[in-house]
Amino acid sequence: MTESARCGITDSRRLLLVHPTPRLESAATEAGYHVAQIADTAGFTDVELRSHLRETVRAHRVGMLIACGEASTHPAVLETAEQLGVSPNPASAARLLADATEVRDLLNRSGPQWQALTSSAEPGGGPPRYDVEYGVETLTAEGMHRVTGIVELRFTGRRELEAAPGSFSAPADGYDAAAGDGVALHTFPAPITGPEGAEIRALATGLLDLVGYEFGYAFTRVARTEQGPRVVDALPRQAGWPASRLIELTTGLVAEQELVRALSGKHVEAATPVGYAVAVPLPDTSAGSERMTDFANVQEVRDGHVLLTALTPAELAVRTAAVLGRPV
Repeated sequence: MTESARCGITDSRRLLLVHPTPRLESAATEAGYHVAQIADTAGFTDVELRSHLRETVRAHRVGMLIACGEASTHPAVLETAEQLGVSPNPASAARLLADATEVRDLLNRSGPQWQALTSSAEPGGGPPRYDVEYGVETLTAEGMHRVTGIVELRFTGRRELEAAPGSFSAPADGYDAAAGDGVALHTFPAPITGPEGAEIRALATGLLDLVGYEFGYAFTRVARTEQGPRVVDALPRQAGWPASRLIELTTGLVAEQELVRALSGKHVEAATPVGYAVAVPLPDTSAGSERMTDFANVQEVRDGHVLLTALTPAELAVRTAAVLGRPV
């Protein structure tokens, strides 16, 4: 029996959000949840953080803890939530999902049908090379996985897998535009065929099944190689910027609101894109955002990217070329 269960203090309408976004806190409050939060885990020792989590759960009669951002893979957060009986996932599931080496080992142990899908090293010991990567965002509720978006990251040159064995060095959305040769474009929906999409979806959701992921967002990277799609790694949280913003722009769905709906047991809307969107790295970061807004259908300029929308892929290509100053 968990500590909270022994004390009889849990309340399903009381949440503890660890490192949440302001939009998640607002969405949960608007949905009628009593929300407590720990805005940041920095500054705590491991022992202090575990103690603070226990005290907060008990003081607020928390029924569920949702860990966001960096906290979604923090061992102290995951393990304490599981011990208190307020975790939507087994601690081992989120921890395993975030470890690229463990993911590869798991796939290799799961039979021939999975062994061929890992991003193993090329002959000579070097990492696999590819120039297109897919970021697959999923939202899981009660063990059922729904793909909320597949974003393509395309480099104009070749790139190498940046995550060294045993590490995960990519940013929150799993993308590192500086790692590629030339320009990296984030495009949503990913320009893939129906069969390609089905295969990529099966890889991402199958991985979640293998690790025992039960609830929440996950973001899985899948590389397009000469041998077909290969799992690179994953994180137990939603896509980061700009991928998350592209999905929102084209589907109208707000990720934080969808997470709260899933938490409440409500039907989660299917993500149906209307139009197309791309995040284009600024060719000249010193140019400033003012000049970029002169281009057609610029939705946002942020963090060195210009976000564009269009109704057709052809329109999007023309607008992307205008920003870059050359054909895509």
